[in-house]
Amino acid sequence: MEKIEHLPVASRTISRTPSGVYFWSFSLWCLVLLAALKWGAVADASLDLILEIRLPRVLLANAVGMGLAVSGAVLQALFANPLCDPYTLGISSGSALGAVIGASIGLEWMFGGIAGTSFLGALLFASILYWISIQAENKNVTLLLAGIMLGFLGTSLVTVWMVRSEANGAQGMMTWLFGDLSRARLSGAIFCLLGVKFLCLALWSLWRGLDGLLLGEEQAGALGVDVNGLRRQVIVLSSLIIALCVSGGGVIGFVGLVVPHFVRRWVGSLHFVLLPLCALWGATTLMLADSVARIVTRPYELPVGVVTALIGAPLFLWMMLSKRAHQ
Repeated sequence: MEKIEHLPVASRTISRTPSGVYFWSFSLWCLVLLAALKWGAVADASLDLILEIRLPRVLLANAVGMGLAVSGAVLQALFANPLCDPYTLGISSGSALGAVIGASIGLEWMFGGIAGTSFLGALLFASILYWISIQAENKNVTLLLAGIMLGFLGTSLVTVWMVRSEANGAQGMMTWLFGDLSRARLSGAIFCLLGVKFLCLALWSLWRGLDGLLLGEEQAGALGVDVNGLRRQVIVLSSLIIALCVSGGGVIGFVGLVVPHFVRRWVGSLHFVLLPLCALWGATTLMLADSVARIVTRPYELPVGVVTALIGAPLFLWMMLSKRAHQ
Protein backbone atom coordinates (compact mmCIF):
# COMPACT_ATOMS: atom_id res chain seq x y z
CA MET A 1 0.00 0.00 0.00
CA GLU A 2 2.86 2.37 0.68
CA LYS A 3 3.90 2.50 -2.98
CA ILE A 4 0.32 3.10 -4.10
CA GLU A 5 -0.15 5.94 -1.65
CA HIS A 6 2.91 7.74 -2.99
CA LEU A 7 1.63 7.96 -6.55
CA PRO A 8 -0.95 10.75 -6.08
CA VAL A 9 1.60 12.80 -4.19
CA ALA A 10 4.09 12.42 -7.03
CA SER A 11 1.42 13.36 -9.56
CA ARG A 12 0.46 16.51 -7.71
CA THR A 13 4.11 17.50 -7.32
CA ILE A 14 4.77 17.03 -11.02
CA SER A 15 1.72 19.05 -12.05
CA ARG A 16 2.83 22.02 -9.98
CA THR A 17 6.58 22.22 -10.31
CA PRO A 18 8.18 20.98 -13.56
CA SER A 19 8.65 24.31 -15.35
CA GLY A 20 10.23 26.02 -12.35
CA VAL A 21 12.42 23.05 -11.48
CA TYR A 22 13.58 22.69 -15.09
CA PHE A 23 14.40 26.40 -15.27
CA TRP A 24 16.62 26.65 -12.21
CA SER A 25 18.14 23.20 -12.83
CA PHE A 26 19.12 24.25 -16.36
CA SER A 27 20.39 27.60 -15.05
CA LEU A 28 22.60 25.82 -12.51
CA TRP A 29 23.87 23.47 -15.22
CA CYS A 30 24.87 26.49 -17.35
CA LEU A 31 26.73 28.12 -14.43
CA VAL A 32 28.60 24.91 -13.59
CA LEU A 33 29.44 24.40 -17.28
CA LEU A 34 30.99 27.87 -17.56
CA ALA A 35 32.88 27.41 -14.28
CA ALA A 36 34.22 24.01 -15.42
CA LEU A 37 35.53 25.54 -18.63
CA LYS A 38 37.08 28.55 -16.87
CA TRP A 39 38.73 27.02 -13.79
CA GLY A 40 41.03 24.05 -13.51
CA ALA A 41 44.55 22.94 -12.69
CA VAL A 42 45.86 26.02 -14.51
CA ALA A 43 44.48 29.30 -13.14
CA ASP A 44 44.70 31.35 -16.36
CA ALA A 45 43.88 29.13 -19.30
CA SER A 46 44.13 30.19 -22.92
CA LEU A 47 41.38 29.53 -25.43
CA ASP A 48 43.45 26.77 -27.01
CA LEU A 49 43.80 25.00 -23.65
CA ILE A 50 40.06 25.26 -23.04
CA LEU A 51 39.17 23.83 -26.44
CA GLU A 52 41.80 21.06 -26.45
CA ILE A 53 41.67 19.87 -22.83
CA ARG A 54 38.78 21.27 -20.82
CA LEU A 55 36.00 21.10 -23.41
CA PRO A 56 36.45 17.33 -24.05
CA ARG A 57 36.62 16.77 -20.30
CA VAL A 58 33.42 18.72 -19.69
CA LEU A 59 31.61 16.86 -22.47
CA LEU A 60 32.73 13.52 -21.02
CA ALA A 61 31.64 14.56 -17.51
CA ASN A 62 28.20 15.41 -18.93
CA ALA A 63 27.95 12.04 -20.66
CA VAL A 64 29.07 9.96 -17.69
CA GLY A 65 27.06 11.89 -15.10
CA MET A 66 23.93 11.74 -17.25
CA GLY A 67 24.29 8.02 -17.89
CA LEU A 68 24.95 7.06 -14.27
CA ALA A 69 22.05 9.09 -12.89
CA VAL A 70 19.48 7.84 -15.42
CA SER A 71 20.64 4.24 -15.01
CA GLY A 72 20.41 4.55 -11.24
CA ALA A 73 16.85 5.89 -11.42
CA VAL A 74 15.53 3.12 -13.67
CA LEU A 75 17.32 0.33 -11.79
CA GLN A 76 15.89 1.56 -8.49
CA ALA A 77 12.40 1.38 -10.03
CA LEU A 78 13.04 -2.01 -11.62
CA PHE A 79 14.19 -3.64 -8.39
CA ALA A 80 11.95 -1.56 -6.07
CA ASN A 81 15.08 -0.98 -4.00
CA PRO A 82 16.41 2.50 -3.17
CA LEU A 83 19.93 1.13 -2.71
CA CYS A 84 20.28 0.02 -6.34
CA ASP A 85 22.61 1.96 -8.55
CA PRO A 86 24.46 1.16 -11.78
CA TYR A 87 27.18 -0.69 -9.86
CA THR A 88 25.02 -2.83 -7.59
CA LEU A 89 24.30 -5.25 -10.42
CA GLY A 90 28.03 -5.78 -11.02
CA ILE A 91 27.86 -4.71 -14.67
CA SER A 92 30.38 -1.94 -14.03
CA SER A 93 32.82 -4.46 -12.58
CA GLY A 94 32.42 -6.58 -15.68
CA SER A 95 32.99 -3.52 -17.85
CA ALA A 96 36.12 -2.58 -15.90
CA LEU A 97 37.38 -6.16 -16.04
CA GLY A 98 36.94 -6.30 -19.81
CA ALA A 99 38.73 -3.00 -20.28
CA VAL A 100 41.66 -3.93 -18.01
CA ILE A 101 42.19 -7.37 -19.55
CA GLY A 102 41.85 -6.07 -23.10
CA ALA A 103 44.32 -3.24 -22.53
CA SER A 104 46.79 -5.50 -20.70
CA ILE A 105 47.06 -8.24 -23.31
CA GLY A 106 46.64 -6.01 -26.36
CA LEU A 107 43.16 -7.04 -27.48
CA GLU A 108 41.73 -3.54 -27.58
CA TRP A 109 42.88 -2.97 -31.17
CA MET A 110 40.60 -5.82 -32.28
CA PHE A 111 37.47 -4.26 -30.77
CA GLY A 112 37.78 -0.54 -31.49
CA GLY A 113 39.75 0.53 -28.43
CA ILE A 114 39.17 0.17 -24.71
CA ALA A 115 35.44 0.86 -25.16
CA GLY A 116 35.13 -2.32 -27.21
CA THR A 117 36.54 -4.69 -24.61
CA SER A 118 34.67 -2.77 -21.92
CA PHE A 119 31.45 -3.44 -23.83
CA LEU A 120 32.29 -7.13 -24.03
CA GLY A 121 32.87 -7.37 -20.28
CA ALA A 122 29.65 -5.51 -19.48
CA LEU A 123 27.59 -7.58 -21.91
CA LEU A 124 29.06 -10.81 -20.54
CA PHE A 125 28.03 -9.95 -16.99
CA ALA A 126 24.64 -8.68 -18.20
CA SER A 127 24.06 -11.94 -20.07
CA ILE A 128 24.85 -13.93 -16.93
CA LEU A 129 22.40 -11.80 -14.96
CA TYR A 130 19.72 -12.22 -17.60
CA TRP A 131 20.17 -16.00 -17.59
CA ILE A 132 19.89 -16.04 -13.80
CA SER A 133 16.73 -13.93 -13.96
CA ILE A 134 15.12 -16.49 -16.30
CA GLN A 135 15.93 -19.39 -13.98
CA ALA A 136 15.00 -17.71 -10.70
CA GLU A 137 11.55 -17.66 -9.11
CA ASN A 138 12.00 -14.47 -7.11
CA LYS A 139 13.61 -12.57 -9.97
CA ASN A 140 14.22 -9.21 -8.32
CA VAL A 141 15.89 -10.45 -5.13
CA THR A 142 17.87 -13.18 -6.88
CA LEU A 143 19.06 -10.87 -9.64
CA LEU A 144 20.13 -8.21 -7.14
CA LEU A 145 22.07 -10.70 -5.01
CA ALA A 146 23.66 -12.20 -8.12
CA GLY A 147 24.69 -8.72 -9.23
CA ILE A 148 26.36 -8.01 -5.91
CA MET A 149 28.29 -11.29 -6.09
CA LEU A 150 29.33 -10.60 -9.68
CA GLY A 151 30.50 -7.17 -8.58
CA PHE A 152 32.72 -8.72 -5.94
CA LEU A 153 34.02 -11.24 -8.45
CA GLY A 154 34.79 -8.60 -11.08
CA THR A 155 36.54 -6.32 -8.60
CA SER A 156 38.63 -9.22 -7.26
CA LEU A 157 39.68 -10.28 -10.76
CA VAL A 158 40.61 -6.69 -11.65
CA THR A 159 42.75 -6.51 -8.48
CA VAL A 160 44.48 -9.80 -9.34
CA TRP A 161 45.18 -8.56 -12.85
CA MET A 162 46.60 -5.29 -11.52
CA VAL A 163 48.91 -7.12 -9.10
CA ARG A 164 50.35 -9.07 -12.03
CA SER A 165 50.86 -5.92 -14.11
CA GLU A 166 53.87 -3.64 -14.26
CA ALA A 167 54.06 -0.88 -11.67
CA ASN A 168 53.40 1.96 -14.12
CA GLY A 169 50.53 0.12 -15.77
CA ALA A 170 48.99 -0.79 -12.43
CA GLN A 171 49.19 2.81 -11.25
CA GLY A 172 47.41 4.03 -14.37
CA MET A 173 44.73 1.36 -13.96
CA MET A 174 44.25 2.32 -10.31
CA THR A 175 43.67 5.97 -11.21
CA TRP A 176 41.22 4.97 -13.94
CA LEU A 177 39.34 2.60 -11.62
CA PHE A 178 38.80 5.41 -9.09
CA GLY A 179 37.38 7.61 -11.83
CA ASP A 180 39.50 9.60 -14.25
CA LEU A 181 38.31 12.11 -16.85
CA SER A 182 41.76 13.53 -17.62
CA ARG A 183 42.24 11.30 -20.67
CA ALA A 184 39.22 12.72 -22.47
CA ARG A 185 39.66 13.52 -26.16
CA LEU A 186 37.16 15.50 -28.20
CA SER A 187 36.17 12.73 -30.62
CA GLY A 188 35.80 10.14 -27.88
CA ALA A 189 33.89 12.54 -25.62
CA ILE A 190 31.44 13.42 -28.41
CA PHE A 191 30.92 9.74 -29.23
CA CYS A 192 30.31 8.93 -25.57
CA LEU A 193 27.90 11.86 -25.16
CA LEU A 194 25.88 10.99 -28.25
CA GLY A 195 25.75 7.30 -27.33
CA VAL A 196 24.64 7.97 -23.76
CA LYS A 197 21.99 10.48 -24.92
CA PHE A 198 20.54 7.99 -27.38
CA LEU A 199 20.42 5.21 -24.76
CA CYS A 200 18.92 7.53 -22.13
CA LEU A 201 16.19 8.52 -24.60
CA ALA A 202 15.51 4.82 -25.15
CA LEU A 203 15.11 4.33 -21.39
CA TRP A 204 12.92 7.44 -21.14
CA SER A 205 10.58 5.97 -23.77
CA LEU A 206 9.82 3.18 -21.25
CA TRP A 207 8.45 5.62 -18.66
CA ARG A 208 4.91 4.18 -18.64
CA GLY A 209 6.13 0.70 -17.80
CA LEU A 210 8.51 2.05 -15.16
CA ASP A 211 5.65 3.99 -13.58
CA GLY A 212 3.63 0.78 -13.51
CA LEU A 213 6.39 -0.93 -11.55
CA LEU A 214 5.87 1.61 -8.76
CA LEU A 215 2.71 -0.37 -7.96
CA GLY A 216 4.56 -3.68 -7.88
CA GLU A 217 5.05 -6.35 -10.53
CA GLU A 218 1.64 -8.00 -10.13
CA GLN A 219 -0.26 -4.72 -10.40
CA ALA A 220 1.91 -3.62 -13.31
CA GLY A 221 1.14 -6.86 -15.14
CA ALA A 222 -2.57 -6.35 -14.48
CA LEU A 223 -2.26 -2.90 -16.09
CA GLY A 224 -0.81 -4.48 -19.23
CA VAL A 225 2.90 -3.95 -18.61
CA ASP A 226 5.12 -6.68 -20.05
CA VAL A 227 7.27 -6.96 -16.93
CA ASN A 228 9.69 -9.55 -18.33
CA GLY A 229 10.17 -7.60 -21.53
CA LEU A 230 10.60 -4.37 -19.61
CA ARG A 231 13.18 -5.96 -17.32
CA ARG A 232 15.09 -7.27 -20.33
CA GLN A 233 15.13 -3.88 -22.04
CA VAL A 234 16.18 -1.99 -18.90
CA ILE A 235 19.01 -4.41 -18.14
CA VAL A 236 20.40 -4.32 -21.68
CA LEU A 237 20.12 -0.54 -22.10
CA SER A 238 21.54 0.16 -18.65
CA SER A 239 24.46 -2.21 -19.22
CA LEU A 240 25.31 -0.44 -22.46
CA ILE A 241 25.18 2.95 -20.74
CA ILE A 242 27.37 1.72 -17.89
CA ALA A 243 29.86 0.25 -20.35
CA LEU A 244 30.15 3.61 -22.10
CA CYS A 245 30.54 5.43 -18.79
CA VAL A 246 33.17 3.05 -17.41
CA SER A 247 35.18 2.94 -20.63
CA GLY A 248 35.12 6.73 -20.82
CA GLY A 249 35.62 7.76 -17.19
CA GLY A 250 36.42 4.70 -15.10
CA VAL A 251 34.48 3.52 -12.07
CA ILE A 252 32.62 6.47 -10.51
CA GLY A 253 30.24 5.79 -7.65
CA PHE A 254 27.43 7.57 -5.81
CA VAL A 255 26.19 9.64 -8.77
CA GLY A 256 23.72 6.92 -9.76
CA LEU A 257 22.68 6.44 -6.15
CA VAL A 258 22.37 9.97 -4.77
CA VAL A 259 21.11 12.01 -7.74
CA PRO A 260 17.84 10.05 -8.27
CA HIS A 261 17.03 10.32 -4.54
CA PHE A 262 17.68 14.06 -4.61
CA VAL A 263 15.54 14.66 -7.70
CA ARG A 264 12.64 12.60 -6.32
CA ARG A 265 12.46 14.94 -3.34
CA TRP A 266 11.48 17.72 -5.76
CA VAL A 267 9.33 16.08 -8.45
CA GLY A 268 8.22 12.69 -7.14
CA SER A 269 8.74 9.29 -8.70
CA LEU A 270 6.97 9.43 -12.07
CA HIS A 271 9.59 8.85 -14.74
CA PHE A 272 8.37 11.15 -17.51
CA VAL A 273 9.72 14.11 -15.50
CA LEU A 274 12.16 12.26 -13.23
CA LEU A 275 14.50 10.88 -15.90
CA PRO A 276 15.21 14.15 -17.79
CA LEU A 277 15.93 15.91 -14.50
CA CYS A 278 18.17 13.04 -13.37
CA ALA A 279 20.11 13.45 -16.62
CA LEU A 280 20.48 17.19 -16.04
CA TRP A 281 21.46 16.86 -12.39
CA GLY A 282 23.79 13.93 -13.06
CA ALA A 283 25.68 15.97 -15.65
CA THR A 284 25.82 18.98 -13.31
CA THR A 285 27.00 16.88 -10.36
CA LEU A 286 29.86 15.22 -12.21
CA MET A 287 31.00 18.48 -13.83
CA LEU A 288 31.11 20.08 -10.38
CA ALA A 289 32.92 17.10 -8.84
CA ASP A 290 35.49 17.11 -11.64
CA SER A 291 36.09 20.84 -11.17
CA VAL A 292 36.69 20.24 -7.45
CA ALA A 293 39.04 17.36 -8.28
CA ARG A 294 41.09 19.64 -10.53
CA ILE A 295 41.20 22.67 -8.23
CA VAL A 296 41.54 21.60 -4.58
CA THR A 297 44.94 19.91 -4.96
CA ARG A 298 46.23 22.10 -7.81
CA PRO A 299 48.52 21.45 -9.73
CA TYR A 300 47.77 17.79 -8.94
CA GLU A 301 44.39 16.14 -9.46
CA LEU A 302 42.22 13.89 -7.35
CA PRO A 303 40.36 11.01 -8.99
CA VAL A 304 36.84 12.27 -9.60
CA GLY A 305 35.40 9.07 -8.09
CA VAL A 306 37.02 9.97 -4.77
CA VAL A 307 35.35 13.39 -4.83
CA THR A 308 31.91 11.93 -5.61
CA ALA A 309 32.31 9.46 -2.74
CA LEU A 310 33.45 12.14 -0.27
CA ILE A 311 30.48 14.34 -1.19
CA GLY A 312 27.91 11.66 -1.95
CA ALA A 313 28.26 9.48 1.15
CA PRO A 314 27.47 12.17 3.77
CA LEU A 315 24.82 13.71 1.49
CA PHE A 316 23.05 10.38 1.13
CA LEU A 317 23.18 9.80 4.90
CA TRP A 318 21.72 13.27 5.48
CA MET A 319 18.89 12.62 3.02
CA MET A 320 18.08 9.30 4.71
CA LEU A 321 18.07 10.81 8.19
CA SER A 322 16.02 13.84 7.18
CA LYS A 323 13.47 11.63 5.42
CA ARG A 324 13.15 9.42 8.51
CA ALA A 325 12.74 12.47 10.74
CA HIS A 326 9.75 13.62 8.67
CA GLN A 327 8.01 10.23 8.74
